[in-house]
Amino acid sequence: MQFSSEKPPIIWTNLLVLGLPPLIAIILVPWYGLTHGYDLFEWVWFFILLSFCEMSITAGYHRLWSHKAYKAHPVLKVLFALGGACALQNHCIVWASDHRRHHLYVDDNDKDPYSAGLGFWYSHFGWMIREYESVKDDLSNVDDLYKEPVLVWQKKYYLPLTLLMNIGLPILLGYINGDIWGSLLLLGFLRLVLSQHFTYLINSAAHIWGSRPYDPNQTARDNSFIALLTYGEGYHNYHHTFAWDYRNGVKWYHYDPTKWFIKFCSWLKLTSNLRTCSSWRQERTRIEVQYRNAMAKCEKLIDPALWRKQLESEYHNLLKTLNHWAELRQQWYEKESRMLQDKFHEMDAAHLQRRYNELKIRLRNQRKSWKALLNDFSMLSPSHAI
Repeated sequence: MQFSSEKPPIIWTNLLVLGLPPLIAIILVPWYGLTHGYDLFEWVWFFILLSFCEMSITAGYHRLWSHKAYKAHPVLKVLFALGGACALQNHCIVWASDHRRHHLYVDDNDKDPYSAGLGFWYSHFGWMIREYESVKDDLSNVDDLYKEPVLVWQKKYYLPLTLLMNIGLPILLGYINGDIWGSLLLLGFLRLVLSQHFTYLINSAAHIWGSRPYDPNQTARDNSFIALLTYGEGYHNYHHTFAWDYRNGVKWYHYDPTKWFIKFCSWLKLTSNLRTCSSWRQERTRIEVQYRNAMAKCEKLIDPALWRKQLESEYHNLLKTLNHWAELRQQWYEKESRMLQDKFHEMDAAHLQRRYNELKIRLRNQRKSWKALLNDFSMLSPSHAI
């Protein structure tokens, strides 16, 4: 529908904002670097402002305001509003409205504002340069954000704030350092282009390349390389499955500085009510996906009965143990609370501890068995196929 012979009108302001800075970054930034050079002061501030913009989008626009994954101190909200203006990705109320519709209608080419089904370039930035029907402002889904004074303030003064953060601040830093043009090119244009297109990769590349361990029925994917460029936003299949979680990378080894920043701020009392998805629900979701994929592969085998029976047995045993472990863990947490209140008998506590430890060992062994079965299943030779 959106790529008919009659394309929607171009939004010239957006086209200039999206098109002019990359030309300057590609042509003038390297030319100035070769002819005049950039010093350490400029490079340090380049990375500071790039991180400021990215974190304001990932921790502020995205996880705080779009998904309500945690609560933040007013000081932090003001910083995010300023950083969002510096990132030049529209004021947060419109940004969050588009993003909530994206989650609600993901992959629906008529309703998802930046549907990956319409191609890489459309989902990357093409959706912003024409008046597509799916992108028309409908702010009925962000009534809650109009109750945020800092966002109402940002919306009202968005244009002067963007000029202040993207031109005024680089000029000020350039004046202090004695190189206004170098600062404007590096801290202004190159920083702006990179911060914007790193974010756009989530809408485009993270819906094309990567794995789908939590929900294979949508295009959102987990991609650790994209996470490096987007301050942890690359674990996108997880995020689309559990959008309320303040984390995108849930494993300890996942690169998610936004998660670390939000957690660190909680120790300083700047963030609170950090919402998370339980490890039990995460693992159960992954196992269910693995089971469905394996059972689908069974249908392509000459004699699937034996494999199907083994898969069903391992799957149900693992789920049973996993559910039992989750119940005991909850009892263990409740036991800790009761012990603090001196209301839990010592023998009961010891019995629960023993059962919990036994179940942990059983669960560990069943996880290994399940993984080994999936590995064997994945290595079936073509001779087993129909």
